[in-house]
Amino acid sequence: MKKENKESEILQAAERLFAEKGFKGATTTLIASEAGVTHAMLHYYFRTKEHIFLKVLDLYMSGIWSELKSIMVPDFYDIGLIRKATEVIFDFFSEHRGQMALLMEVAKERPDLLRDYVSDSGRYLGSAFSAHRERIDRAVKEGIIRDITFNDLFMDIISVCSVPFIFEPVLSNMTGMDENRRKMFLEARKKEAVELISARLRHEK
Repeated sequence: MKKENKESEILQAAERLFAEKGFKGATTTLIASEAGVTHAMLHYYFRTKEHIFLKVLDLYMSGIWSELKSIMVPDFYDIGLIRKATEVIFDFFSEHRGQMALLMEVAKERPDLLRDYVSDSGRYLGSAFSAHRERIDRAVKEGIIRDITFNDLFMDIISVCSVPFIFEPVLSNMTGMDENRRKMFLEARKKEAVELISARLRHEK
């Protein structure tokens, strides 16, 4: 089997186990077993579990970026487009609920991993975001949206979209929500997230 296919199988196995068992619980032995490779072969492709985690995080970042690029219209930003972007990010988090818990665990137990990732990817992210930063600045200058920086807008969207998935497991256990009520709860939070971001961008009357 080609090297790229074997690496992909290991990363897919790691993604499943990280979401299910967390960073600490997903040992390299379990990942190797899930991927159908020997422990030695896993370490041939990936030096450490940390290396695997960072590659999985790359998959998340490229996934959400691909989703966003599909709706971005060149040289045009308005509230409608940003509402769509908020929906895309919320849906991405909904699809990857287990990964939200994983990131919270890593942020608490291994913050160095996230710091290193942000540092290493800073140049790439800066390049990827630069065009969108310019478009937000232009939309502000032309009066299409209220005064806001791209960084603040990005953080606002990430915050309002991620919080429901951080607290949803706690609320589910406390209130005994079944799957239908959980779906309704998240759908309501999605609408709220979109309206909060829209209100953040509208000019005061």
